[in-house]
Amino acid sequence: MRFYILFLLLAAVLTVAAVLLRRLSRGDPPVKVPAARPPAGGPTPYLPPESEPGYETLVPPPVRGRQHLRIEAGTEDTVCTLSSYGDRMALGRADPYLVVRIPAAARADLYDLRAGTYDILIETGYDWDREARAFRVPRSRRRSMQPLRLFGPHTLVITAYPVENGDFQLTDI
Repeated sequence: MRFYILFLLLAAVLTVAAVLLRRLSRGDPPVKVPAARPPAGGPTPYLPPESEPGYETLVPPPVRGRQHLRIEAGTEDTVCTLSSYGDRMALGRADPYLVVRIPAAARADLYDLRAGTYDILIETGYDWDREARAFRVPRSRRRSMQPLRLFGPHTLVITAYPVENGDFQLTDI
């Protein structure tokens, strides 16, 4: 009798697992949650579109990896350019590894970056011109004097504003 109950319990678990696997393989969620309904007689509430990540990628990375970098903007809009450190002359040319524009008081969490050593150029300013891809009111241009080594499972954080006793120094150009 005990063997029969264990057999039925095992059969039920296997059946539920098979149903869940079938739903997942079709792309359906395992459990469907009904959508919230507006109150009867009232207007349909406005749902804003999905929010953007808070930054704009101007030049996406051509090669992906597994590294994570966070860039925090200060009180001004920021454009951050990463170029291969092996070619110090790459900054300012049209072939950087990655270029992102971060609005003031926002941050960019960049995932899936290639491991490597990079040179960084940070430009700040106001009134971004999308067509010209430049600030109408530029404020500062700073570059790294040491390489940014993007290796390992940790997250590197770069601030576009000076931090007292910071580990990564930028120099005005």
